[in-house]
Amino acid sequence: MDIEIRPHNRAAIESHPLFRRIDMLEGSSISPEIVAQVRRFASDFSRPLVILDSNHTHEHVLAELNAYAGLVAPGSYCVVFDTFVEDMPEDLFPDRPWGPGNNPKTAVHAFLGEHPEFEMDKETENKLMITTAPDGFLRRRG
Repeated sequence: MDIEIRPHNRAAIESHPLFRRIDMLEGSSISPEIVAQVRRFASDFSRPLVILDSNHTHEHVLAELNAYAGLVAPGSYCVVFDTFVEDMPEDLFPDRPWGPGNNPKTAVHAFLGEHPEFEMDKETENKLMITTAPDGFLRRRG
């Protein structure tokens, strides 16, 4: 899903040999219409994996977590990318609305404070050694 699927990107995806396995949604990941479409689609699967990587503001990522984390089955994951933004210099993203204090990692920590059914999986993160998602591997307990 993307807020805008540009014609050249759509053409490239549709011409890919694995396109039959791709469902594209165009719109905001937190709009009620898109959330409803994703929930309908996910209802056909027993263990969806949720990956969040869009607008990196705290507010947006927290809204995504609240919208989609319920789709994650016990033992499965919600992975939040680009949590590293919290650990970068403040002037690294001068043209973006996110940065230290307002980013995916701050949203993850706020979410975990309200959702004890999820835990941070540091073991998986540590196996990777390098990741753009520190503190972003959230396993649903159970």
